Amino acid sequence: MLSPQAYAPEADIYGIFHRNIRASMPASVLEVGTRRSDPTRSTHSRDAFPWVPHEDYVRLDVRDGLDVDMLGDLHALPPEWNDRFGCFIADAVFEHLERPWIAAREVARVLKPGAPFLVVTHQCFPIHGHPNDFFRFSKEALRLIFEDAGLVVDAAEYGDQCMIVPPEHIVPYEMLEDWNRTYPSYVMVRVTGRKP
Repeated sequence: MLSPQAYAPEADIYGIFHRNIRASMPASVLEVGTRRSDPTRSTHSRDAFPWVPHEDYVRLDVRDGLDVDMLGDLHALPPEWNDRFGCFIADAVFEHLERPWIAAREVARVLKPGAPFLVVTHQCFPIHGHPNDFFRFSKEALRLIFEDAGLVVDAAEYGDQCMIVPPEHIVPYEMLEDWNRTYPSYVMVRVTGRKP
């Protein structure tokens, strides 16, 4: 979802994304991974786009459920969607994709020129399935995937620094704090940009 909560930005990803939205005022949005895993908690950003007609805000997921308008595969979006959407959002989706580089190319294909995008995923997080869990990303990897897809990346950042506690034979417990400070890990990684 769009509201940043407890993040320590290197770049103001959400600020950049919101500026790009205000500059383009998208008339259509594709948001993926919107199916609620908790029926009491919404997992989409629809309220941030009150000017977008309901039929032009598409909430797509691989499984049916609450907050899903359409079933689909981000690796193979409908061919008639070329240059259809004025904005793309994916939160906690790209770690579940078998081939995220193909999905990034699909995002580029369905976005209109100038359309902004925001992708939030994990740099470090427990393995979790929906329906599968494939990848973790550095900010450099996430930037590269979207640049290789032909999109302009305005910023990539980490958020929510965390501590990794491996078995003691890997990192002795008395070295954990220094090790984590020297080699930081983060729960989140985010990228934003636009289609040229």
